[in-house]
Amino acid sequence: MARRPLSAMIEIIQDIPMFSRLTKHELREVASLCFEETYVTDQVILKQLDDAQHMVAIVTGRARVIRDGSTIAKVGAGDVVGEMSLIDGLRRSADVVAETPVEAIVLHRTQFGKLLEGNASIAVKLLLAQTARLREADRKLAALG
Repeated sequence: MARRPLSAMIEIIQDIPMFSRLTKHELREVASLCFEETYVTDQVILKQLDDAQHMVAIVTGRARVIRDGSTIAKVGAGDVVGEMSLIDGLRRSADVVAETPVEAIVLHRTQFGKLLEGNASIAVKLLLAQTARLREADRKLAALG
């Protein structure tokens, strides 16, 4: 797949909730570190228990999140997978398998670490986005109980 122009990458990334708080300059910085990847139906995108080497933001398509053989979630455009392991360095907690063809933006751990170390503003905004995601998950769990 040919790399999209940086401006197109920025447009894609700004629509991903994890990155939605970033300024245009910060989005440009993130986009310059990302690359594109495509996955075919049934291809493993992330493997449970693997070491975290990258996170994946889904641009188009759908995937299943599978833990110990059971589907626990479905993800699609705008969803990010693999970021928790990228942040904490622990092994992946689930498989992510393409349910349809998937186009994705990928950010490697090395670049992600440099990005956070070199820009406190980006680090804080990504932390706020993750906190919002965890609070939403907590709210959903509370509604079940």
